[in-house]
Amino acid sequence: MKCILRKIRLYAAVAGAVATMNSCGSDWLELSDPNSLAPGNFPTKIEHVDLLVNSVYGAQHHWCFLGNYWAGYVMYCLDHTIDMLWHEDPAWIDICAGEVKVGNNKVTDPWTALSLGVYYANTALEEIAAYRETAPETETEALNNYEGECLFFRAYYWWHMLSLYGEPDAEGVGIPIVKAVPKTLEEMYVGRKKTGECYRAIIEDLDRAVSLLTQTDAHRVTGWAARAFRAKACFFAGERELARTYLKDCIDNSGKTLEPFERYRMMFNGYDAYEYNSESFYEMGNRADPTSGSAYGSPNTGSTLSLYYPPFCIAPDGTRTAMSYGNQYMHDRNLGRFGYTDPAPQSKAVMKTRQGANGETEYYLDEAYLALQQKHRDELGREADGPDPRLYVCALQPFIDEVQMTIDGVNASRKVAQVDFGKWWEDTSVTTGNDPETFYGWPVRKYNFLEGHLLDATRNVAGYNIYFLRLPEIYLMYALLIRDEDPATALEYVNKVHRRAYNYPVDAPSEADYKSLGDRTRTVDATDHLANDPLLYELWAEVFGEMRWWEYVRLLDLGEKEKDYYKTISGPGSSKTNIVWKATNYAMPIPTTEFENNPNPEMVQTPGY
Repeated sequence: MKCILRKIRLYAAVAGAVATMNSCGSDWLELSDPNSLAPGNFPTKIEHVDLLVNSVYGAQHHWCFLGNYWAGYVMYCLDHTIDMLWHEDPAWIDICAGEVKVGNNKVTDPWTALSLGVYYANTALEEIAAYRETAPETETEALNNYEGECLFFRAYYWWHMLSLYGEPDAEGVGIPIVKAVPKTLEEMYVGRKKTGECYRAIIEDLDRAVSLLTQTDAHRVTGWAARAFRAKACFFAGERELARTYLKDCIDNSGKTLEPFERYRMMFNGYDAYEYNSESFYEMGNRADPTSGSAYGSPNTGSTLSLYYPPFCIAPDGTRTAMSYGNQYMHDRNLGRFGYTDPAPQSKAVMKTRQGANGETEYYLDEAYLALQQKHRDELGREADGPDPRLYVCALQPFIDEVQMTIDGVNASRKVAQVDFGKWWEDTSVTTGNDPETFYGWPVRKYNFLEGHLLDATRNVAGYNIYFLRLPEIYLMYALLIRDEDPATALEYVNKVHRRAYNYPVDAPSEADYKSLGDRTRTVDATDHLANDPLLYELWAEVFGEMRWWEYVRLLDLGEKEKDYYKTISGPGSSKTNIVWKATNYAMPIPTTEFENNPNPEMVQTPGY
């Protein structure tokens, strides 16, 4: 927020200087430039309003939000989607290990990006109100939609700020709720509201957005996007009756349906035919524009979330080559949670040797192992002891999956490699600490560019859309809400999500159905708190890698249990670092400049830091 306030102060200073010069009455100082922006000439037509609203959408792409930081630096670390291959950044490891300290810019920088989004929304809302005074009646509906979009996004940026910096308890410390562009220095001195007040502000904005939005273009915010967001906000705020009404409305009346498994599998990697689909309420549109922008903080129309966790491929000489930085990979404990039990690919049970034609040792994978991996995919969870099919939606399997990779100028389909460096058969345990008998190293699949080195995707910017709300999450929130009073209906919504994942018709009973809300899930570890909780397991499996599991960890107070499941993270050098849990981990520290320069007594550091 500090950088935003600096901009506001600069604008105020310039405006004050102009006012002083004009008061002197000197005609020679009265300059007019029709190409410059000023209250008199902007906005004066509906196209100007459109530009302002575009900036509100554009704030999603900020480098410190969904342009880059939010996944690899923040959410994937907090919720243990990933483990670290890069061990030389203590602040990064701290996020994964539950040891975040004040001044860790990886968790504090999103505060600025999200504050900027709020600022853009407030600016647009004020200018829409001003333009309405002279706008023709024929533009009323368009202006209503613009206003509804801005209200949705103000709530959206508040939501993400609250999810990272606000304490989960309603009486805990939340975030600033700024509803207008500050006009004076005193108006800049805002404090942090209580979390419950923040939820109420979010819901109020969404109430207004619902009343205004009539457009149906899925590329923009629609009324159903606002309704679904409002339902989720009420659920998280503990407003049970409103949440019940709104969630059921989305289920019964939105027209949304679950996509078939084959389309679901393809919707996260930038393929246009699978985006803006039948189960998406809102998604951030990304496009890898070949003419402008770059990954490193410059304005662009895409995202580079996958800069840190791209696939590794096997080059013709056997070396493992990353498709970008390759700092992270899917935490191995996630494989067991998806029900995967086969040996690690470099274990003695799988990796074999033979003598080549020239007498050199050749390395290959056991044929029975390869056949079993294909069987898992062919049978899509119908095996009694096979993995959850969503494993192959969420992750790339080394030696089985293929992606396009440019090596030495040649773009070709290549086998995915374990995330590590060196020849694919070499033991690197001395430098990485990963035991080849037990190390898997699967890359994350969701929100990854799968058709070349990320540099091929126009300066590291990729075009995969990023989902905010999908129908499965609506189903599972509704099931969470009614599971005690109506377990049979809750179980049916859990099974709808489960059936789609196992490629069964959604609305008919199947062999894969859970028999109760206490049934055994696919997770291998019987001590996992998701082992006998199909509702939470389905929620975890469905939103895995979409940066929303952390919201439920906070809401349901699962931090300690998740720590107990994941146990360790790769630490400095080749060491393993134990993950710790503290209740203060639910809310991250904010930039110290916020309260150092702000005399409002309610602008405080997050408790515990």
